[in-house]
Amino acid sequence: MQRTSTYNPKSTMLLRSAFFALVLLVLAACRVPTQTAVELPERKPALKGTWEYGASMRSTEFEEALRYQRMIADLLYDGIKALNANRLLTPPDISAHAYFSRVLAIEPENEVARKGIQDIVDKYLQLAQQSGRQGQFDSAKGFLRRAEQVDTKHIGIAPAWAALEAEMSSTDLVMGIDARDLARQSTELVSMLADIAVKARESGAFVLITAPNDTQGRWIYAQMQAAIVGHRLRGNIELGETPTIRLVKPTEGDA
Repeated sequence: MQRTSTYNPKSTMLLRSAFFALVLLVLAACRVPTQTAVELPERKPALKGTWEYGASMRSTEFEEALRYQRMIADLLYDGIKALNANRLLTPPDISAHAYFSRVLAIEPENEVARKGIQDIVDKYLQLAQQSGRQGQFDSAKGFLRRAEQVDTKHIGIAPAWAALEAEMSSTDLVMGIDARDLARQSTELVSMLADIAVKARESGAFVLITAPNDTQGRWIYAQMQAAIVGHRLRGNIELGETPTIRLVKPTEGDA
């Protein structure tokens, strides 16, 4: 018995639709996705951080502070050198007073500079005392005036003036020596020194010899001692630019 197939159009269309749908799904699955290019923004230069500015400022401030401290130290060093060299008020631009005053104009409370000013006054007072003791009264007055120029309120100035007045009113004998005669050790000076030695022995005075150097001072003393053999001459030698001899008369209680 032969089987006869029956054609169904509706079923055929459904099968075709399903086939095409399956093909489309396969193609979609195999399709390579398109990549979209993303444009990156332009890179801008980075700004300097706050810490960098701070570090730069700190470095500049440190360098300025270092220069400032070096300037102060240099002025103080030059002032001390001038003080040790007895450049107290002169020359005006390189004197101890000039250097210390520059520091005080910047730092009024600088202890080293303030002490330097006081040291200048003290040196003038010492020079005045020495000059007065040697009978160089005009020089002593000049030193005291310079001390006043530096610091009129220094507590040592008034007593120094009083001491100088006492020196000027004393009865001690002060005799000057010609520097040229001393340099060549003239016979006239040897005779003069002999006469002074006799006066010192008779009055029992203490002899204060002032000479430019120790060698000349010792020579003066030797000439005087040789003139009074058998008597021990009491005396002392001080260094000073102007050679002099001062006979300091004994006071009550002196041996």
